[in-house]
Amino acid sequence: PHDKLDDAAYAMVIKAIDSDAEKDESNRKMLKEGLAALGSEFAASSENDRVAALKKMESSAFFQAMRLKTVQVLYATPMAYVFFGYEGEAFSKGGYLQRGFNDLRWLPEVPLEDGGPMPVGS
Repeated sequence: PHDKLDDAAYAMVIKAIDSDAEKDESNRKMLKEGLAALGSEFAASSENDRVAALKKMESSAFFQAMRLKTVQVLYATPMAYVFFGYEGEAFSKGGYLQRGFNDLRWLPEVPLEDGGPMPVGS
């Protein structure tokens, strides 16, 4: 988790997980079993204990499903975009080169003949 990311972003993940469980019995069963395996004291446990419990089950279908859904939902929210400074896809805005992202000073210069076609208007 990201300590300073608004809890509402994580609530969107929970909403998506709940929605999936509502639609699919096998998903609901996996969720119930996975939560039961964590135990009723999981949320109140120390961070070290929570990490240890999760490490024990990280190869399980439950853990992998929760991880995947979290990545899919959390990082696709406008809240996360703002938090991480992501300005969205660039194609509809003229591409990255036309928006000030052509200042890659940390890369070596590429000879023009090896650089491929240049964008129109450069």
